Amino acid sequence: MKSAEEIKQEEEDKAFFEDAPPCQPDSTFLEMNFSRSLLKAIDRLGFDQPTPIQAATIPVALQGRDICGCAATGTGKTAAYMLPILERLLFKPCTDVVTRVLILVPTRELGVQVFQVAKDLSLYSQIQVSLSVGGMDLKSQEVELKKAPDIVIATPGRLIDHLLNTPSFNLESIEILVLDEADRMLDDSFAQQMNEIIKQCSGERQTMLFSATMTSQVKQLAMVSLKNPVKVFVNENTDVARNLRQEFIRIRRQQEKGRPAMLAYLVSRAFREHCMVFVATKALAHQLNILLGLLGVRSGELHGDLKQGERLTSLKKFKDEEIDILIATDVAARGLDIKGVKTVINYTMPRTYKRYVHRVGRTARAGHAGRSVSLAGDNEFGMLREIKRYSKLAMFERRLVKDILDKYIAKVEKLTPAVNRVLQEERRERLLKKMEQNVATLEKKVQKAGGKKVDGAEPGEQERTWFLSKEDVVKAETKNLAAKGKRVIKEKKKEKAKVKKRKQKKNLNPEEREIKKTVRIAQLKAKKANKAGRLRAIVEDDEPVGKDKAGPKKRQKKKFRSNFDQELTSTDTKSVKKFRSGPSFNERKEEFELNNPGKKFKPNKKKKKH
Repeated sequence: MKSAEEIKQEEEDKAFFEDAPPCQPDSTFLEMNFSRSLLKAIDRLGFDQPTPIQAATIPVALQGRDICGCAATGTGKTAAYMLPILERLLFKPCTDVVTRVLILVPTRELGVQVFQVAKDLSLYSQIQVSLSVGGMDLKSQEVELKKAPDIVIATPGRLIDHLLNTPSFNLESIEILVLDEADRMLDDSFAQQMNEIIKQCSGERQTMLFSATMTSQVKQLAMVSLKNPVKVFVNENTDVARNLRQEFIRIRRQQEKGRPAMLAYLVSRAFREHCMVFVATKALAHQLNILLGLLGVRSGELHGDLKQGERLTSLKKFKDEEIDILIATDVAARGLDIKGVKTVINYTMPRTYKRYVHRVGRTARAGHAGRSVSLAGDNEFGMLREIKRYSKLAMFERRLVKDILDKYIAKVEKLTPAVNRVLQEERRERLLKKMEQNVATLEKKVQKAGGKKVDGAEPGEQERTWFLSKEDVVKAETKNLAAKGKRVIKEKKKEKAKVKKRKQKKNLNPEEREIKKTVRIAQLKAKKANKAGRLRAIVEDDEPVGKDKAGPKKRQKKKFRSNFDQELTSTDTKSVKKFRSGPSFNERKEEFELNNPGKKFKPNKKKKKH
């Protein structure tokens, strides 16, 4: 029996969403009346019959209706919205050079994939497609957007950046807005950015929202962005593919350290090609990539710490079979269409069943068979039981040969110091690079302050602004309030301590006060006595001083002995007077007798005037 809330929710959905008209199961692309250039591109790609989501979506999209689509990953959602978009652009050309279509995607890799599909389908037409995602050159993207391409494929963050900082780019001319993998964008906290983008788009647009799962957040977004939408639900992504064989390896508590050796065992002996390994953290992905490389396995890594170019290179190498094993975090678990993946290994179990479905959804796609192997420890067995309950497919336990596993454990232990050395060297390189970047940043600031041109930017050019969501503003305000609150609490504590001391002093008896005062004075005297004094040069004399040659030594006053330096530098009254009056009587007498031998010195005798 359904609850009252569920019945109410279904009634609200029926009132808002309109069901899609029934589609013919055996229809072909030729029957959909596409343009000749599109049919030629479809034939070149080898498409024959549309998938269920394509057959249900394309006719409705060609009518210009808003769509809310939900289908499992790997069912062809990209072509389901890209084909009607291209047909509309070809059928209704625009005289002005403006951007007419915006496609929002959650990740850079998915953006690149959608861009490639759009380029392949528009190969025989003049439609211009532009990609604007993070991690790629900002200036070249600005140049492309100034040319006003017909279709822009972007991630929310980079698009907001261009809207705020590229004056010639806006969304007023958008005719079609596509929100691909909407649930993923909402999970990644892009809700505020998406609402801002939707507000800036034209009100007379066609909106298509696609999601792998239909959550309450996605429904709320659909109600905000869609007008009289048609609901196209082929099947929600809540179950694994029927042609997937699920296996697990149980790891006892004492075997946890042997997990890397188990992975090496599997990829070296059982699954040597077209295998994806999912791990929990970026650091673990990098560490395992180094280990497998030292073991001679052709492996690559895909995670958020890599630059965009490195991530795309890893994906390309895996697709081109230059590497056999791709170690990835959940950044590659959704949306990416990697053909030919035979095996998915869960190095650590995901936290939710939904994430497990997305991970194993990389294999067993488009009717092909696939295999998943999950390493499950004692703490992860609860998740394994949940998968067994929801997947509706049998799970088989895989056992590893103990003797061979022991050999791999020994190999891994032997290579562990080498792995640590590599990680340490990389850490040093990162620190050095960070220091160089800091120096370069300071140099740019100095040049900018001096009015010089820096990296193609004019002196005094305004810095790039950024969109702050309500959550960001609340976080910043909370942080400031917390810092202010800490300062206030600290001051209050100090004030309380002072008041407490005053009260204690008032409550003391006169006798206790006198005692405390005496103790305080004694403490100060002792502290002063123990304090180190100024160092002085002391000349020790062995003989005692005084009449009886005993007792403490008396300090003798030294006679002042004049010398030339002291005379020159002395500034006392006597010395100054002396130098003002000139030489003394005796000095003048000596000088006279020396110059006039035999004559008497008469200083008072006046000279005769001639």
